[in-house]
Amino acid sequence: MKLGILGGMGPLATADFFKKVILMTEARTDQDHMRILMDDNPQIPDRTAYILGKGQDPTREMIRSAIRLEYMGADFIAMPCNTAHKFYSQIQAFLNVPVLNMIELTAEHLKNQYGKSKKALLLATEGTYTAGLYNFALNARGIELVTPSEEGKKTLMKWIYDVKERGVFPEEDV
Repeated sequence: MKLGILGGMGPLATADFFKKVILMTEARTDQDHMRILMDDNPQIPDRTAYILGKGQDPTREMIRSAIRLEYMGADFIAMPCNTAHKFYSQIQAFLNVPVLNMIELTAEHLKNQYGKSKKALLLATEGTYTAGLYNFALNARGIELVTPSEEGKKTLMKWIYDVKERGVFPEEDV
């Protein structure tokens, strides 16, 4: 089984996801680990900027990366970027292998772990909020979506882009 990682949105999120897959794999030897293929493509245009009408459409570059991963032999593909899931259907349409839908998988996990009639706080980019990516998935499972105030969302966006720019969480803002 080969996992393809459609990455570069941000590179640190991709590296963190890769590390988590390795750490969560029950393996006693190197050979016990899954084969992982990665296309870390930081040239994919900013998803939030596009969703907000301020940037280039990232769909073509994401599709190209996904096709590369399929061509390299990936059996399934993961995208460790919430906002990129706005383009999930367009990407999946070009592939013969499944793209794991992080939004749906998260919502299903929350339902199974905590049941219905619960609340989930979403900390995300402005693009993720604007696209409503978690709204339907959570509501369909009886989970209420909670989001920060508008001021909180702006602070969160600053933190996310600081991490993208500097690679560190801006502790001085906390």
